[in-house]
Amino acid sequence: MNPSSSATTEFHCPSNSEQRVAALNSIEELKGLTLEELLWIADSGTERSAQNGELIFSQGSPPHHLIFVLAGEVVIKRHTSSSVSVLTGRTGRITGKTPFSRIQAWNADGRASSNVWLLELHESQFPALLSAIPSMTERMVRVLIDRNREYTRAEEQIGKISALSKLAGNLAHELNNPASAARSATLALGQHSALVKSDVRYQLGLRLADHTALDLYLEGLDAIRSRVGSGSRSSTVMLTGELEEALCDWLQDKGFEEAWKLAPVLAEAEVSISQLQDFLAPIPLDLQTIALRDLLATVSRDASIASVIQASERIFRIVAAVKDYSYMDRQPLQEIDIPSALDNVLMMFQPRLKGLIIKKNVAPELPLFQGFGSELNQAFSALIENSLDAIGDKGTLTLSVKLQGKTFLVEVEDDGHGIPKECQDRVFEPFFTTKPFGGGLGLGLDTVQRVVAKHFGAVSFDTSAQGTTFHVRLPLDRVEIY
Repeated sequence: MNPSSSATTEFHCPSNSEQRVAALNSIEELKGLTLEELLWIADSGTERSAQNGELIFSQGSPPHHLIFVLAGEVVIKRHTSSSVSVLTGRTGRITGKTPFSRIQAWNADGRASSNVWLLELHESQFPALLSAIPSMTERMVRVLIDRNREYTRAEEQIGKISALSKLAGNLAHELNNPASAARSATLALGQHSALVKSDVRYQLGLRLADHTALDLYLEGLDAIRSRVGSGSRSSTVMLTGELEEALCDWLQDKGFEEAWKLAPVLAEAEVSISQLQDFLAPIPLDLQTIALRDLLATVSRDASIASVIQASERIFRIVAAVKDYSYMDRQPLQEIDIPSALDNVLMMFQPRLKGLIIKKNVAPELPLFQGFGSELNQAFSALIENSLDAIGDKGTLTLSVKLQGKTFLVEVEDDGHGIPKECQDRVFEPFFTTKPFGGGLGLGLDTVQRVVAKHFGAVSFDTSAQGTTFHVRLPLDRVEIY
């Protein structure tokens, strides 16, 4: 008998033994029980009804009942930032505390997602249950095994979605900057094109009687343009600021009213005052303002073009890094360049690396490693993220890759506060986390251990108050990966 789905009418579960037995008989784990055995459960349990959205049990509270879902659905969800439900308890399922479970508290909330009809058997009746129905021992063990399998699969999915969410956030941040730069530069190009339309250079050529002077001027203009478009800079921000100020003063002394526009572009390209003097040397004093206007229009346009090119190249690099990170469009088993894989993973954390010192110790001429690229990158991501959390996004992160005999040794080191002694034995334990409530699932290092084990390797760590180093060992010569 199906309960009413109306949200406005109070739901009442069926009450007679025959209906309870019929519902119990639809549960897969109870298939094969005799009518007397099903009647025992039906008469020993307590019926319970719940309407859509009603809380049936809450995370952290102690469980006391074996629960048979006779009709409706129970959505079971952890208190995490993920929107993914751990699993759904549908009609014909068993949940709650089992006779052999050591669960001390519910590890998730359970809410009715429709009108629900439950039969609850209190834990005080477990001995009588096993005595009256001996086969329930094996049946309950199967329930525990199936439940653990479902939880593990669902939590892995949550972990993947969480990693994807972080990747998407970092990717959006990284793409936003070059995209904004490209847009700004494109707008500037339009403005500079308007300046060029005034044909300042044509006016200058008409007023220069000496063609040799014009040729020298154009050569000087090309030399400055090449510096603006090269993009290679060696000066610090402080030196660039000092040069900009000096150029602005010099241009203002020349009577050039747009010095504030020209000086930053020239300073960024590291054009010195002496180079400007050489540039203007062939031009009479009364025409130098016109020459500077031509220079401003030309180098501004060139700077905008260079900015668009650099922004576009950065977007392409990010997209390429994401493809390499996820090993899109590739076979599951790949030849992996471990140092490049670490670089791609670092690219995903770019927004968090600005205040850090990144050190890389990579041995030369390392061989390629055969493995599952996307899974290894997920493991490297978990280690790097742990280190970033430990140092609070400020400090030193050191990545090392070398060979020890026929084994790759990958080390991720931070100078954070170290792992507390009381937590060191549990760091690889699934769902264990030292992060604040809702800040993590506790699956990162468990994922690392499982991925490394899949590659027949091992992971360990050293920790102290001065920092933590995780050591990942991946053998080159091993049985073919299954």
